[in-house]
Formats: sequence, C-alpha cells, structure tokens
Amino acid sequence: MNPAGFARSIAEGLSTQDIYLTAAQRRREAQHFARVRNAEAAYQAQLRRVAQIVGEIINAYPPGEPAALAELINVLDRYAEILTPWARAAAARMIAEVMRRDETAWMRHATMIGVDLRRDLLAETPLGELIRQIVEDQVHLIRSIPINAGRDVQAASRDYWAGGVRYEALRDYIENTTGVTRRRATLIARTETAKTASSVTQARARYVGSTHYIWHTVRDRDVRRMHRLLEGTVHAWDDPPVAEEGGQRHHPGEFPNCRCYSEPILPDVIA
Repeated sequence: MNPAGFARSIAEGLSTQDIYLTAAQRRREAQHFARVRNAEAAYQAQLRRVAQIVGEIINAYPPGEPAALAELINVLDRYAEILTPWARAAAARMIAEVMRRDETAWMRHATMIGVDLRRDLLAETPLGELIRQIVEDQVHLIRSIPINAGRDVQAASRDYWAGGVRYEALRDYIENTTGVTRRRATLIARTETAKTASSVTQARARYVGSTHYIWHTVRDRDVRRMHRLLEGTVHAWDDPPVAEEGGQRHHPGEFPNCRCYSEPILPDVIA
C-alpha cells in the first residue's frame, strides 16, 4: 500500500493491524526511532559539565561588587569564546551518534515491513547543508550557556544595587546559579538532540520517497495533551500538524522539550 493509501485508510478508521502490521509489531518498530534520541544522554553530560564550570566561575566572585561583576562578565565571555572549537566537536559527535542510530532504525524498520532498503542509499542522502546548520546552531547555544548565566547575574546585581533585593537574596540567587545553568544545559541537550533526530529522519525519508509519517509519543504522563491527541495519526512531511495549544505547527521533536518521534511511511518500492 502506498503512503497516500495508508493515510486514507487511517482516516477511514482502519487500525494499523487492519493494514499490514499488528499493533504490537508497529509499536516495536516505532521504538527503533524512539531510541535514536538516546544520543541525548552523552550530549547532556557534556553540556552539564559546561554548566558546572560556569557555576564554579560565578561562585568564585563576591556578589554585589561592581568591579568583581565586570571581571566576571569578562571571564564568562572569554570562556564562551574558548568553548567554540570544543562546541563544534561536541555537536559533531552528537550528530554522528544520531545519524548512526537513525540508520539502524531505518534498516530494522524496512526489514519489518518487507521493503528492500539499501544501506548505501541512506548514506547518499544529501545532509551536508543540514549538518552544517545544526553545528552552527549548537555552537551558538553552547556559547550561550556562560553568556546567559553572566547576564542573569548582572541583572540580579542591578536589582540589588537599585534596592530591589536584599544582599542575602542576591547571594542565594548566585549560589543557585549552577542549578539554573544545569537545567538550561539539560533543556538544550534534550531539545537539540530531538530536533537533530527529527531533521535527519525527515531528510532521509524524503530522499527515499516517503511523503507521510506516523506521529508517536513516549506514552508517559508527561506527554502534552496536544501530543497525546496526535499519537498514531498520519501526517505529510510538507504539512506539519498543529501540535501546541498556541496553534504552533511542527513535526515530532521540533519543539522545546518535545520527546515525540516520527515513524516514516515508506513507499512499496524504493529505487
């Protein structure tokens, strides 16, 4: 059955089992694409280490002293600059791991549904420009970890100087900077790994002739209401669904903190 026919069948109320796979088989195969996001763990560990160092730098300076603050901002800005080549390497490792896991998911998925998919065809997918853009985005985001932390401390210090907060509150805020920065790093790692996985899967899907995919969630209680409603629904790659309460449209994994993933619907014959 071609992708358009598959989508029509879903729209007409036929179950996945009625089409060509049992529900259990489809869940099992969809999970191969879910595992692509496991590349997040290593990336998150690297970014949280950056956050830890940023926290240590900030806590080495006395809060509330203008001269110390100016030096702190200077040190954090220099650290962001020093991070640039490391950030490129870290981003490249994350992308390579996502691509490796995605290729494995593709091959298992194709085997399950009886489609002959050559591994070299996946390798031929033109991903150069996409990868370059992802790397640049990651460099910007990693550099933002120390820069944003410094600006946050700067804003809190200005509130203290203006009499808006007590010294104890400023001190506590700065002591908590490491935790805040680690959460920011975690969010970056989670969101960017998911976005990378989504982009790579979509690029490969389009290259082999896929026009539609099935939306999947991780099926836990933290899944957003709108995403729960999208579970198991079919969508075109060129027409992302409304996926957020505010009306934003996107594919799985393309929105901050989205842990959903797409299961490509493959054509019967892949050239």
